Amino acid sequence: MKQNNNKYGLPQLKKDFPDDKSVLAFIFEASHSYKCSCGGHYSLVKGRKQYQCSKCRFQIAPLSGTIFHKSDTPLTLWLHVIWVFSNAKSGISAKELSRQLGVTYKTAWRILKLIREALGQNNDKLNGEVEMDETYFGGRFKSGRYNEKQREAIAHKSAIIGAVERNGKAKAKVSANLKAWTLGEFMRDYIESKAQLFTDESNRYNKVARGYNRQYVSHRKQEYAKGNIHTNTIEGLWSHFKRSTTGTHKSISKKYLQSYLDGFVFHYNNRHSDKDRFSALVGALLSS
Repeated sequence: MKQNNNKYGLPQLKKDFPDDKSVLAFIFEASHSYKCSCGGHYSLVKGRKQYQCSKCRFQIAPLSGTIFHKSDTPLTLWLHVIWVFSNAKSGISAKELSRQLGVTYKTAWRILKLIREALGQNNDKLNGEVEMDETYFGGRFKSGRYNEKQREAIAHKSAIIGAVERNGKAKAKVSANLKAWTLGEFMRDYIESKAQLFTDESNRYNKVARGYNRQYVSHRKQEYAKGNIHTNTIEGLWSHFKRSTTGTHKSISKKYLQSYLDGFVFHYNNRHSDKDRFSALVGALLSS
């Protein structure tokens, strides 16, 4: 049977990183050379997580400045958690991770928090065919039978603005509001002006989308696609995010929502290869 090189399973992980020494060597090699500028050669100091030059005796601590620094958790366990997070496209809760690894909930929560914090979205702009939409997330305030308390219900929710490049990457940000100027600011920050923009019929786009080649569908008229004109991709992204977070985490506080959103966008943007996604995740953690 032909092997799928895009897959990266637990046997491969254990083969690549059988012990803490191999993980430490990998982290060292990611940022340093074994050859010192003085002509000496770096080697691991016995009983320590540091490398020392054979000639000038200079020492390098490869874990310094990374999420592994000052952690008592074995490096192989860290890599296992990173692998689990990388493959959990619908997310993994700290409670589930705690059960899987046999560590405390506090330890599992801290590890996942550090991983998500390293996945902040960059400032690269989307181009080509781009769909943009906004949504509300969370909040359990009831708006009433006839939505008489709709304003209060919305105030309890978090506003999110997002855009998806068809067959490409996504951007999503928690926003203070969904007013026209806020949408325009997101658009200028994350979408190239020469992009083909697809939205719904909201009049909030009318002024701020000037300069963009914008086309839209009218959901109020039960119009969801006019040939190539639709927002189904971004709406599918919202649907997946909401179902995944509700099913996995049950609830997310507004304080940490952006980091959970960053983790979800990271998985979406690296969806094509498990192996490449794991490498990208490790790279992000080492450079954070």
